[in-house]
Amino acid sequence: MDEEWSVFCAALERKIGGQHMDIWIRSGAIRAESIELGRVRIRAENRVTFEWIRDNLFVDIRAAWDEVQARPVVVDITWDGAPAEAEAVVHTRQRRGPSHLERNMTFENFVVGKCNDFAHGVANAVADAPGAAYNPLFIYGSTGLGKTHLMHAIGNRVERRLGGGVLYLTGQQFFDSMVSAFQNRNIEAFRERFRTEVELLLLDDIQVIAGRDRTEEELFYVFEMMLAAKKQIVFAADQPPQEIGRLEPRLRTRFSQGLLADVQPPDVETMMAILATKAQAIRLDLPSDVQYAIAQRVRSSVREAEGVLNRLAAMHAFYGRPITMAFVQERLSDVLPPEAPPPSPDLIIQRVAEHYHIRPSDIRGDRRPANIAHPRQLAMYLCRTVARLSFPEIGRAFERDNSTVQYACKKVVTDMKKEPNLRAEVELLEKIVRGGT
Repeated sequence: MDEEWSVFCAALERKIGGQHMDIWIRSGAIRAESIELGRVRIRAENRVTFEWIRDNLFVDIRAAWDEVQARPVVVDITWDGAPAEAEAVVHTRQRRGPSHLERNMTFENFVVGKCNDFAHGVANAVADAPGAAYNPLFIYGSTGLGKTHLMHAIGNRVERRLGGGVLYLTGQQFFDSMVSAFQNRNIEAFRERFRTEVELLLLDDIQVIAGRDRTEEELFYVFEMMLAAKKQIVFAADQPPQEIGRLEPRLRTRFSQGLLADVQPPDVETMMAILATKAQAIRLDLPSDVQYAIAQRVRSSVREAEGVLNRLAAMHAFYGRPITMAFVQERLSDVLPPEAPPPSPDLIIQRVAEHYHIRPSDIRGDRRPANIAHPRQLAMYLCRTVARLSFPEIGRAFERDNSTVQYACKKVVTDMKKEPNLRAEVELLEKIVRGGT
């Protein structure tokens, strides 16, 4: 038994690191009571140790035993002096089906900004009290902005606490599993899994089931059954429920009855923080000017930014050259071409006027109806952020004083924080004045 315990400890250390091993394993805080093929019994020195191990290391311990014995292993954990009823509870922590969770997606490595702070906050609340807070939770936003990361973060925290009972599926995987169950005539087994094994269901890309009548019917059944049992459900999609075409009305209503949380494209500062975090994870030295350049060009998708980093890391390893702007523009010219000169105030005014179907002279003029004042403020803001002009320079271009320009720029910044649609509008205008559309 000692030899197998040593092999297990080596496998576990690869998963949890030396510090946790020293505190909880090598110190003798837990020990093997019996080791059999397919079943292991572990005893903790006291209840406090048992509860910490159960809530934080149980999944890793079970995975390490699976690796050592090359098969699924039931792991029972108890503590010295545990009453019989407590041991019975521990013994019910049987191995369940695979969760499909990505272990590297946690709350700890999720970068929070104004674009996602609400979704991040409610995801934390759900992870801390599944089934009690915000059920169901529906997260929506464009592809590559972190919805899936938040779902896996919820799942990983809950699984650490429960030791199992978490299932992550995409809408396509749910559809494929259901079709397979019908083909094999075991649809009841398919439903039974959600009834008895799953305490937290994470269903991603839910929009793919829209219009698939039988799949929608089964999902409705699962939804009603899990909600009645106070089990947590988290959905994610690229649109809010009311905008998902061909979705059955009763599902649309169910999705909307909980809490909706959107994830917006990150601003430049948040994207730079995301890039810094991901670069650190792959041990890539990324200068701040390169971070800024990448953030400016690919901030609409965190996934795309991560792809740029991976390419950059491969180029760096292959050529052995330090990462500089010159190196990036040379080797990743499709992503970061040499920077073009900023647009002139005249060009910005012209492009903004064309977009809003007004005349450039209206933007420069004194008229103040909303259909002119709003584009005028946006044009001033773009002169500040895209053309990088000073307030006096903008004032001269618009024939306004500095205080008027400062007020306009500040108002746009303030309104973007309160109105997600305005942020998208400004991003579109930025592309337009840069010549991107």
